[in-house]
Amino acid sequence: MIIMNNELIKERISKIIDVIIIIWIIADIILLTSMYFINLSNFYYAIVIFDTGLCVVLFVQFVLKIRSTKHKRQYFKEDWKGVTIDIIAMLPYELFTLGAFGFIRLLRLVRIFALFGKEKREIYNFIEKTKLNYIILSFGVFVLVSTIIILMLESSPGTEITTPLDALWYVMATITTVGYGDYTPLTYDGKVFGIMLMVVGVVFFSLLTASLSSWFLRGIESEEEELKNKIGSMENSMNELKSEIKEIKEILKK
Repeated sequence: MIIMNNELIKERISKIIDVIIIIWIIADIILLTSMYFINLSNFYYAIVIFDTGLCVVLFVQFVLKIRSTKHKRQYFKEDWKGVTIDIIAMLPYELFTLGAFGFIRLLRLVRIFALFGKEKREIYNFIEKTKLNYIILSFGVFVLVSTIIILMLESSPGTEITTPLDALWYVMATITTVGYGDYTPLTYDGKVFGIMLMVVGVVFFSLLTASLSSWFLRGIESEEEELKNKIGSMENSMNELKSEIKEIKEILKK
């Protein structure tokens, strides 16, 4: 039981780390890309620390993955593209260059693309483990269709939602239940459709939460099933032992 509990704890920690790494990579991509368009000089050293921390985590993850691989040469040959992306993604360019301009800035762009490739693989593996592909696909299709519908419903003069971006912003704010209120439907049909979006948003995030909870608790269910099987096996052994003892008693009586 102690071994099983340790394995379950390790599995939970591994799942939490996977989620943290995905969020960390996405945030780092956003920060590094924003530096090309926004003046973030006041926060640059904080960004360097944030980026370097991610590089350390990715390096540790890479080393552990290589150590757990039995046929290392075969792994490098078969997945050399993935290995190259992993190596580029975990190199701390920001720490080495410290905001240098010129050709060095192109290295940041290369790193961003490498991080994007790494993040794509991490998210794909995460979706494959959690079985969220159908939920995410349904959500994407629903957002697209809802954006088109709300844009058509609010196409009359005098409405606030006049562009596809306005419609997308309203749909996302409503589905996620954020509700900024900067864009609101003014037509009767638009308001009714907005109510439907609120309900769908609550249902979608409930399904998402349930799916993630099921993924995190999957180890507990497997442990309980294994424990039930062991208890059943012990009961069968006890019954067999009782029957053997009964037979021995009958033999001794004779």
